[in-house]
Amino acid sequence: MIIQIYAIISEEDALSLIKLGVDHIGIVVSEMGDNGKGIVSLEKAKKIIATIKNAQKKSSVIVNTVSITEIERFVSILKMDILHVCSEMNLKKLKDIQQMLKKYNIKLMYAIPVKSEESIKKAAAVSQIVDYIMLDSPDESKQMSGFVGATGKVHDWSISKRVIEMVSIPVILGGGLSPKNVQQAITMVHPAGVDAKTSLDLSFMSGRKDIEKVALFVKKVKEVSK
Repeated sequence: MIIQIYAIISEEDALSLIKLGVDHIGIVVSEMGDNGKGIVSLEKAKKIIATIKNAQKKSSVIVNTVSITEIERFVSILKMDILHVCSEMNLKKLKDIQQMLKKYNIKLMYAIPVKSEESIKKAAAVSQIVDYIMLDSPDESKQMSGFVGATGKVHDWSISKRVIEMVSIPVILGGGLSPKNVQQAITMVHPAGVDAKTSLDLSFMSGRKDIEKVALFVKKVKEVSK
């Protein structure tokens, strides 16, 4: 079971999560960053990713652009393990991004807001292109306007379960997961991995993680996924 935690803003928190057994360390990046929203600068991201690589874990990175040219600029500098695309894109553009990422040996994760039957159709099409699907909740992101995720809300897990039963690539379940509900989510949906952010934040607008809550989240995941 993959455990993925967003959004890390320091090497210290990255190391703490790695020691707890988190597999994918999530980072949100913009040119200058905004720590209060959990967004790091390009320069800071490079340092965090180096820390993750040294520990032989995976970095999953969201960048605040939808331009392929700009995405490639971030990718060429950061050399993350996974590029996590969190904005609506057509299949052609996703294919172009996947083709670009192959030059850098980087995997592609695509976030789908789970709403209806349309989400299932989108997942079926996207699964032929990307390496991972992230199932997240709809509504406006608290972190980055126009992007999917960081709502702190749970979505309809029955739809997510149908997606997972249909596609053959790893699916990570996100959207309002916490130590209180993650075992129920895993038992019902059977994802390849789980993702959490909002429920594990230390305090509003600090950008840091509550390490005790992360430890409890990891413990709950491992208990039910043995």
